[in-house]
Amino acid sequence: MKRALGVTLLLASACDNGFPPETLVDSLRVLSVRSTPADLVPGESASLEGLVLDPSRPDAGTAVLWLGCEPDPYNQNRSACSDPALLQDPGSFTPQGADGGLPAGMSLLGFGAKATLTTPKTLFDVFPQGDPRRVSGTVAQVLAFAVAAEVKPTATRAELDDLFARVKSKEVPSLITLFRLHVSESPERNTNPIFQHLLVDGAAWPDGAHLVVEAQQQLTLDVEAPDAAFEPYTNVTPDGVEQKTERLMAAWFSTGGRFTEPRTALREGVKTVFTSPGGKGDPVPGTREGSLWIVLRDTRGGQAWQQVPFVVCAKGLPTPNVTDVRAPSNPAFPVAIDGQHLEYLVDVLVGETALVGGGLNAATGFWEGKLPPLPKGTYPVDFLSRSCGRHSTGLSITVP
Repeated sequence: MKRALGVTLLLASACDNGFPPETLVDSLRVLSVRSTPADLVPGESASLEGLVLDPSRPDAGTAVLWLGCEPDPYNQNRSACSDPALLQDPGSFTPQGADGGLPAGMSLLGFGAKATLTTPKTLFDVFPQGDPRRVSGTVAQVLAFAVAAEVKPTATRAELDDLFARVKSKEVPSLITLFRLHVSESPERNTNPIFQHLLVDGAAWPDGAHLVVEAQQQLTLDVEAPDAAFEPYTNVTPDGVEQKTERLMAAWFSTGGRFTEPRTALREGVKTVFTSPGGKGDPVPGTREGSLWIVLRDTRGGQAWQQVPFVVCAKGLPTPNVTDVRAPSNPAFPVAIDGQHLEYLVDVLVGETALVGGGLNAATGFWEGKLPPLPKGTYPVDFLSRSCGRHSTGLSITVP
């Protein structure tokens, strides 16, 4: 059984100027849909969340309409959510009313960043107790309909109708992503994968820190996950029962740069090489900043993701000179960094973890960031700079 398939259909887009790599995120994209918990038993509810991005409109909102279809206990894929004719016609859906205007068997789950799906408690009542189909299960199908427009909660029906008319005429880009969520009475529950570290050239990159790269620099990237993320499970097939262990796959995306491998399997020897922006057709961004996203999927449908912002550094820029690190007595207040050329400071590292929400405070002149949760101890303070590299301050912070 194929589970949690992310099938993304482009319903409207800007003019096609070629075929950029699938890893490039430069317009409306739905990279992942995650359910928590990762699978369901009948009568249980799941929180749904999508990784919906649109770098072409950084200051504009994106609306997401969540639709669900009644799961088929016989698992014969019979629902409006898998009807290609409906999926290709955004006019088939309406975001208002008590499911009014929706195809039979489809319901409105939510409108916004998140939604909730609840499966019927009586889903498998058509089967007698002990029937293996209760354990092998079926899928609940969800549609995440993303529209490149900001929709206010107070929008009128006329405003929504106008928006959907512009979607249908392709004036407004939109995407539909089909997500399948496994539902069964199996006692073996799946959990979403867990990130442990981003590995850069074989070493763990500091947690929460920007990736600092030179223009057109090549870095070998990999993901480390804890042993517990590779869950054992029982796979039931027509030929019998077999014991298996989950594989974890990483899908790589970015706003700039290129990957040699768009997908890699953890602990299987294949890694991806990221070439940072700066080449022909892939210029360094004007802000010299961008983002990587890593979507982690297991073979039973669990998903998770991690965003890693990056900075394209330049060796000719001034290197900050940190002269003082002031840790607050109250952890609710930020750590204050004093010195010169602090505008070129990217991250302050306490041990191997970056200060949270760091940046230059124009009012105080200090570079400030919150101390992350850390075990008791004394940690060296380093920093990453726009002039490239990691630098030691020679100072430390003690966590009581």
